[in-house]
Amino acid sequence: MIIVSLRQSKIGSFRKIFMKALDLYSRIEPLIGFYDEYEKLYAHYLEELSHFKLKTILDVGCGNGAMLMHLSKYYDAKGIDISPNMVEIASKKGVDASCRSIEEVNGKFDAILAVSDVLNYLDISSLQSFLKAVERLLENGGLFLCDINTLFGFEEVTAGSMSVDEGEQFLSIEADFNDDVLVTQIIFFEKNGEFYTKESAEILQYYYLIDEIKSLTNLTLLDVKEISLFDEESDKNMLIFQKR
Repeated sequence: MIIVSLRQSKIGSFRKIFMKALDLYSRIEPLIGFYDEYEKLYAHYLEELSHFKLKTILDVGCGNGAMLMHLSKYYDAKGIDISPNMVEIASKKGVDASCRSIEEVNGKFDAILAVSDVLNYLDISSLQSFLKAVERLLENGGLFLCDINTLFGFEEVTAGSMSVDEGEQFLSIEADFNDDVLVTQIIFFEKNGEFYTKESAEILQYYYLIDEIKSLTNLTLLDVKEISLFDEESDKNMLIFQKR
C-alpha cells in the first residue's frame, strides 16, 4: 500500500494530492503484483501475534483488505485507509474497513498494525503524530507491530525502474534513492475509447533507523525481527512495541 508524505502544517493543501496518489495506486496494484511476497509478510505478522492473547486489532493502512481477511479469522479486526478506492475494494471482501486516518479513530485496541512499510511513507512530523495516535488507541499492555525498509531494501530492492505493458494499460515506475529519501515517479496510461488517458503521481518514502523511531514514542521496543521478502538479505525489519 502507498502513502504520500504529508507535512503537518500543510495537511489541508496536500489532501487532494494525497488522495490522488492513493487512488492511482489502487488501480495499478494488480499490474505491480508481488502478492506472494505480501502473503509472506502477512505470515510473519500472524506468527508474532499468535504469541499473545489478543481480541481487538486495528490494521492501519489496510489497503485492499488482504491482511484484514487473515486477521478477521482470529480476532475482532478493523481496518482503516484514507483511500476511498482501497476501502471499497477491501469492503467487498467482507471485512470491516473504513475510510479515515488514525487521528480520526476512537476507542481502544489490544494491538495496532502498520503493515508493508507504512511508517516509511511518513515524514518525521507526520510519523511523530502517527505514533502519538497509536499510543492513545492502545490498551495498557497493548502491542504495536510495524515493518520498515532496511537500507538494503531501499538501495537494492525498492530503487530502480519497472514497466508493464498490457496493451490497453501501460505503467512506468522510476524510483531513485538519495539522501535517505526514495522518490518514486508513477506514470499510468489507460485506453479510454479511441484514446489513452494519462495519470501520474510522485511518492516520497523515508529511511529511518530503528533508534530514530524508538526516540519518537513512549512505547517500549520489545523485539526486532529481520525479514527477507525479495532477497536473501533482510529488506525489512519488523518492530514490536508495547504500551506499558
